[in-house]
Amino acid sequence: MKKTILTAAILAVSASVAQADIIGAKLGYNYWNTANHGDFQTVYGQIEHPVPLLPNLAVGYSKLNHDKLKFDSYDATGYYEILDNGNIALDLGLGARRFDSGKYRDASFSDTVPMITADVELFQASALSFYSKLYAGRSSDTRFNDFEVGARFHLFAGLKLQGGYRTYEIDMDGTKGIYNDERIKGFNLGLLWDI
Repeated sequence: MKKTILTAAILAVSASVAQADIIGAKLGYNYWNTANHGDFQTVYGQIEHPVPLLPNLAVGYSKLNHDKLKFDSYDATGYYEILDNGNIALDLGLGARRFDSGKYRDASFSDTVPMITADVELFQASALSFYSKLYAGRSSDTRFNDFEVGARFHLFAGLKLQGGYRTYEIDMDGTKGIYNDERIKGFNLGLLWDI
């Protein structure tokens, strides 16, 4: 009897482990043709795992190179999947965005800004899905709101074509002696590979 119970318990644990989510990853690239600041390129990645309480990890890199404003930015975020049922996915996270090699006119700047993130996708299991992303951060000298909304067309093997509209507001209130508000906006196009 004890052997039967032990065997049943081992099979139950094995079945639950087999049904648990496995490690997954996402890789993406976006090209953003802004209306007022030239070209803006972004690459990003995410790693998701089944370990409870341990946040998933997202990283990103963006480069803006314009006559008036230039910077590189690096993102690192820990986030949780709050909801993921095939019809709606919701991720919420905390992280930081590092502005590096920044130049506004003739002044240089850099700053690390704590941020919150939210990522929503509707109908992600269908051929056409809709998404929105929000990154919002604030430090003593810099604050930003980075918002994107768009659609994804699922091609094959987890590869998705995406396009949307993005607005990026950066307020520098004394950042390295710079006082300036920038509003960057325009349509973007990219690829997302959900591995």
